[in-house]
Amino acid sequence: MALLALYWGVMIICYIIASKLRHKAEKFNFLEELTNIVIYALVFVMGLRMGSNEQVTSSLGTIGLQAVGITIFTVGGSMIAVFGVRKLMGLNKKGLTKAQAIVAEKTDCEETNTKQGSGLIFTLIILAFVIGGMLAGYFLVPAMFKNLEVFQKLSSDWLVVGIATLLGLVGFNLGLSGNIIQSFKGVGIKIIFVPLAAVGGSLAMGAVYGLITSLSVNEAVAISAGFGWYTLAPGMLTEAGFAVAGAVSFMHNVIRETLGIVGIPIIAKKIGYLEAISVPGVAAMDVCIPIVKRSCREETIVYSFCTGALMCIAVPIVVTFAIG
Repeated sequence: MALLALYWGVMIICYIIASKLRHKAEKFNFLEELTNIVIYALVFVMGLRMGSNEQVTSSLGTIGLQAVGITIFTVGGSMIAVFGVRKLMGLNKKGLTKAQAIVAEKTDCEETNTKQGSGLIFTLIILAFVIGGMLAGYFLVPAMFKNLEVFQKLSSDWLVVGIATLLGLVGFNLGLSGNIIQSFKGVGIKIIFVPLAAVGGSLAMGAVYGLITSLSVNEAVAISAGFGWYTLAPGMLTEAGFAVAGAVSFMHNVIRETLGIVGIPIIAKKIGYLEAISVPGVAAMDVCIPIVKRSCREETIVYSFCTGALMCIAVPIVVTFAIG
């Protein structure tokens, strides 16, 4: 919670500062490229951490297949549930009401060609940095650090700095535009339905996965309730005596977060903006926000934060309940 307060404190402060500089917005055109550079550096560090983590690299066999299977079910469940809620709320593919869509039509026409042309390239670059980081973490980090725990602690600090920087840049960009609050007046309290659908769909399909595989329903629900938080749910399961489920949970959460980072641009374009933000889990409220801003609309950031925040709150509650 302290880190969450830090991240959003930085974002809000940068928003306020930028709101005073809107008359000079044209001088900050370099911010988008700077944001991309920080994203590339951040996902490379994440790759380094995963590649140097023996628990990740040693779980790529049977446990890895279980993790991939439950990831497909839970992410698919979240996306299907969000799709249904979006339709019931009368929102289009971009998460807008009809009134908002009419107002935004001109802007969207101007931006569509640019986003479509750069979305795939952006995804491929991110994927390359993740894979490159994992390879470097597996082959180079052990040779440079005799004690890998030292590297994990050091790289953890890098991630904190990187995420804070990213959210600061996002807050500054939002402050320069100044229209995000106005854009959401047409949605109001209904915004909470998207996070609820993302959480409920994930847990429901986790239970289904438990019914058709060797995992028990309780274990599968507990694993699906990790929502990409690979430092909490696996530890809770392992401490409770569910060693195999803990290993599957760790791999599942790593895969879910990575899938969100890599897949948001493609999913947003092909399926929908709100469905895309349901994929990464708790990372939707921090690491993935700059990617959401770049691949979707500014308004989608609020949905993304609410979804990640609800999942963050749900992890300790649902995991504890599931494993009794």
